[in-house]
Amino acid sequence: SLAATSQIDETYLTLLKREISSSLPTPVKFSSVPLIDQQIVTKLNKLSIYTTEDLFPFIKDQVSRTEFAKKSQFSPDEVLWLAKLVDVSRIKWVGPKLARLIIDTEYDTVEKLTKANPEKALLALNTAKKKNKAYDGPLGIDDISSWIKQVISRTPQIIKY
Repeated sequence: SLAATSQIDETYLTLLKREISSSLPTPVKFSSVPLIDQQIVTKLNKLSIYTTEDLFPFIKDQVSRTEFAKKSQFSPDEVLWLAKLVDVSRIKWVGPKLARLIIDTEYDTVEKLTKANPEKALLALNTAKKKNKAYDGPLGIDDISSWIKQVISRTPQIIKY
């Protein structure tokens, strides 16, 4: 075992693994994204793409997105929308409902959220919340301010637009 060969306590290694795992994004299933066009889900499934993690390699930059659009017969706008969904889904504590809410605002990427004024971001999120009804959780300024400062700003900006 690793504990024996490294001479590191097994309990410590278990806790370390748990901590590392908690910092990794949980893939979002496209079928669980509220208000997603079911034709998009069907097309993705035919390509054996079921989660944001499955799609990531195809949307990480403009060249990849262009190739994916040609291969998949998605429009460039659909591919960009999917890229933004994948991007914000990488943020800690963002599941399918909150990801959908975020991409329905002008703060639809990790980069934009990182630079967002919390009050303006909250206004945009609440406006989208009323419009699309995809997310019904509470949103407060303290939560949004902390979330932007502590979580989003630490999410790597690895998807290039």
